[in-house]
Amino acid sequence: MPFLKPRQKRTLSRVCDTFVPALEAQSGEDERLFSMRASDLNVDELVEAKFASIARDKDLRALRWFLGFLEMPLVNFLLARQWGRFSAMTLDRRTAVLQSWGNSRFAMRRRAFQSVKRTTLFLFYAATAPGKTNPTWPVFAYNHPPPHLVKTGHTIAPLMISDTAILKTAVLVIGSGAGGGVVAGELSAAGLDVVVVEKGGYYAEAEYTGRELAGYDTLYESEGGLTTHDLSVSVLAGSTLGGGTAVNWLTSLMPPDFVLEEWAAWGFTAATSTAFQASLAAVAARINVNTRESRANRQNVLLAAGGRELGCQVEVIPRNAQGCVDCTYCSYGCVYGAKQSTLKTYLQDAYDRGARIIVNAHADRIIHRYGRAVGAEVSVRHDGRLHRLTIQADVVVVAAGAIHTPALLLRSGLQNRHIGRHLHLHPVTQTWGLYTEPVYSWQGASQTRVIQDLANIDGRGYGVWLETSPGHPGSYASSLPWQSGRQHKRLVQQLHHIANHIVLTRDFHAGRVRLNKHGQPLLQYRLHPYDAAHLWQGIEASFKIHRAVEAQRILAPHNRYVVWQQGDNFDAFLGKVRQLGLPPNGVGLFSAHQMSTCRIAGSPSQGVLKPTGESYEMANLWVADASVFPTAVGVNPMLTIMGTAHYIAGHIVNRGT
Repeated sequence: MPFLKPRQKRTLSRVCDTFVPALEAQSGEDERLFSMRASDLNVDELVEAKFASIARDKDLRALRWFLGFLEMPLVNFLLARQWGRFSAMTLDRRTAVLQSWGNSRFAMRRRAFQSVKRTTLFLFYAATAPGKTNPTWPVFAYNHPPPHLVKTGHTIAPLMISDTAILKTAVLVIGSGAGGGVVAGELSAAGLDVVVVEKGGYYAEAEYTGRELAGYDTLYESEGGLTTHDLSVSVLAGSTLGGGTAVNWLTSLMPPDFVLEEWAAWGFTAATSTAFQASLAAVAARINVNTRESRANRQNVLLAAGGRELGCQVEVIPRNAQGCVDCTYCSYGCVYGAKQSTLKTYLQDAYDRGARIIVNAHADRIIHRYGRAVGAEVSVRHDGRLHRLTIQADVVVVAAGAIHTPALLLRSGLQNRHIGRHLHLHPVTQTWGLYTEPVYSWQGASQTRVIQDLANIDGRGYGVWLETSPGHPGSYASSLPWQSGRQHKRLVQQLHHIANHIVLTRDFHAGRVRLNKHGQPLLQYRLHPYDAAHLWQGIEASFKIHRAVEAQRILAPHNRYVVWQQGDNFDAFLGKVRQLGLPPNGVGLFSAHQMSTCRIAGSPSQGVLKPTGESYEMANLWVADASVFPTAVGVNPMLTIMGTAHYIAGHIVNRGT
C-alpha cells in the first residue's frame, strides 16, 4: 500500500534512477543493459510497495526522512558539496550525493543508503512482468527458471480453518522446519495425535517457480528482507511449510566433536552420547545424506583448486539429495523434487499417519495453567480474513526457529532471563573473483566444497570456514559494491564471469531477540571485534584463493569499490581493505543460521531448557530447533538441528516413564 507523498515518490524515483541510470554505452559496454534505467521497470513503485509490505514503522519513517533530506539544498551542500534539491540535479551530482551517504563515517547515513540501494538493485535485476523474463538477463546469459519437472507422488492437504474453532490433540508442534518437521514425524510414528502449525504457507513442489523474486516473496521471512535492528546484517530464514529445509542449499554437515564437547560442558550432557549420535545417523539416513550427489560446479571447482594450491584441505560437502539435477534453484524450492526436505520426508510421513497440518497460522501465545502448557492461541489467515483458533494439547513443542521461538515464549509470559539472549548468527561476508572464462554461478549444485582450515583460529574452536553460494542476479547485484551506476553496471554485465566465496564465522559473542511494541521479534546484533578479527582472516584467505586460480580481478566485500587486478601490489590491496575495517552497513554481512536464543543448560540460571529439551519454567513445554544450541555450532546447522530434534522427540515419547 503506498505510503509516500507525491514529492517523496518523485525523489524516490530519482534515487532509483541514480542507482540504475540510463547511460550511453561506451566501448565494451552492452547497449541493452546500459540504456535501461530503474524506472523503465517501474522499480520505484516496486521499492515503495516492498517497503510498505515488510518494513517496520521506524524504517518507513527513516525512508521518508532520507528522501526529505535529499531535497534540502543546504544538507546536500554540507554533506556532499552539492548545492540544490536532489531531484533537480544532474546524474553526476546525484551520484556524488549518494556516494557521500554510502561512504559516510556516520552509521545512520550508511544505513539509510543501504536500505534503498539493496532493495532497488535487487528488484531491478530480479523482477519480471507476468509471462516474461527480466530484460537484463540475456546480457549475462542468466538461465530462465527450469520447467516444472517434479513428479509428485504425495502431497499434503492442510487443514482449513474458516471460523473461530477449537482443536484438541496430544501434541501441538509449532513450526515445521528442521526441528518441527522431525518432531512431528517421530511423534506420529510413536502413535501420538499431532497437530502442526506453520506461520508460512504451503507450496507443493510442483508450485515452485524457480524465480528469485517470487521465491523470496513466498518462502522467506519478511519476503527475504529481514535484517538486524540496525540493518547491518541481512537475515535469511525460511517461512513456509518445511521451513529452512525447503529453501536451503542441502549442506548436511555433522557437528564438530569439539562443539559437542563444549555443549556437554554447558549441561547438554547427551551431546557426546551414543544416543545423540544415533539420532544424527537416523535423520541422515531418512533424508538421504550422501556425497554421491555433490558434483562440483565451476565455482566450487575454483574454490577447491585455489584452496589446494595454498595447501588447504578441501572437503566434499554431503547433501540431502536424491536425484539432484544440479539446477541451483535450491533457494526457491526444489522444482525437481530431489531435495529431501522435511516437507518431503518427516512432514509427509506425519501427514500420511494422520497428523493435521495448518498453514498461515501464527502462534500468538502458549496457553498455560498452574505451571503447565496446555495449548496455544493461534491466528490463521484464510480467504483474506483472520480466524482465531484455540488448540488444546497435552504437550506443546515450540520449533519456530531461533527468532520466533523466544518471541513466542516472551509473549506467553515466561520469565527465564536467558530467553532471547545469546543470539548467534554465523555472520557471513562475501568476496568475488572475476575470471577470464565464464563461471555461471547459478548453474550446478550450489554448495559442494568446504575449506575448514581456519575453523579453530583461537584454539578454542572459534574461527571461519569457506564455501560458495549461488549467484542469482538480484541477490548478486544488490550485494556488489556501488559507487556509480556505470561502475556497477560494468560489474553486472560480467556476472557470468564472477565467482564468489562466502566466509562464515562461528561467532563467540552474541546478540539478542527482543519484542517490539507489536510483540514481534526484534534482532539486536553487532559484529564483535573478536569475531571480526576472525572474519578478516577468512576474507584474506579468500582473496589468496581467488589469486591462486588466476582471478583477473578480486573485489572486497565493502560498499566502497576496492579492487585488486593482476599486476597490482597484492599486499597494498590487503592493507587498504584492512584499513577500511568492517563497519556496520559499510560491508556486506549476512546470516542464514540463527541459533541459541533458548539454550539448553545444566540449570535455569544458565539456560532456558533442561538437557532433555523441556522448559525449566513450564511443564509439558518443549523446544526443538536451533534455539536450543548452547553455543553456535560452527557448521551449516540443518543436520544438527534435525538430530537434536530427533533426540528430544525421544524424550517426549518417553516422558513420565
